[in-house]
Amino acid sequence: MPSEPILLTSHESHVSAKNEVTYDGSAALYRRHAPARYAGNDVWLLPILATLDSRPGARALDVGSAVGTNSFYLAKHGYAVTGIESSSEMVSAARAASGSGGLDNRPRFIRQDFCTWVPDEPLFELVLATAFVHLFTPPLDRDITDALLYHVAPGGAAIISTTLEAQHSQALRSKLDSQNPAPGQPLSDLRWRNHYTRATFRNLVERVAIGRFGATCTVEEHRSQDPERPEKVWSDIVVKRPS
Repeated sequence: MPSEPILLTSHESHVSAKNEVTYDGSAALYRRHAPARYAGNDVWLLPILATLDSRPGARALDVGSAVGTNSFYLAKHGYAVTGIESSSEMVSAARAASGSGGLDNRPRFIRQDFCTWVPDEPLFELVLATAFVHLFTPPLDRDITDALLYHVAPGGAAIISTTLEAQHSQALRSKLDSQNPAPGQPLSDLRWRNHYTRATFRNLVERVAIGRFGATCTVEEHRSQDPERPEKVWSDIVVKRPS
């Protein structure tokens, strides 16, 4: 059954548009952080990939691929990668890096809003979405999670990641970066962000996974420290679809 575009309410459309404006202006920041993020994948992503039963050349979808950091890492490890990203600035940066990086197995980057994407290609052995689901208001975050899992092929897996907080909350906030020359200086205007606790995030993904794949699916949680901010902890939920 083909996927259908996700219908957004007026509130959800407003929030998504707000996020897009602030996000589009962050491409330069993402480029600066890309080398550290790429190196950090050895710490959190590589151990997860080692648990997956992926053949050489397996198809991977990097959702919210930004400047392509994770896409390039997956390509280095033999995946045939499609990066989907709504920001024109991010996609331009990713394509430029792909052309100058000397990588033979280049990812393919497409500019597309994931909410309205109806692919005309097969399912993927791996779907990766880091720092993505938490940008959508409830209950839209559940619909987004379900859409991510829709693209997973039988026997494949999804990795869905977010940072963890002591208390669950959601609101429009300014994004802060303590590494800025002036600590705490806003890097962007207000944007929407869910702050999940460990329990609320796992509950979200697990409920959606069981609803889509049934109780025989496997849901595993991995946790890791942020490579640039040790005080920040990531939850990486791996959903394995039954064959």
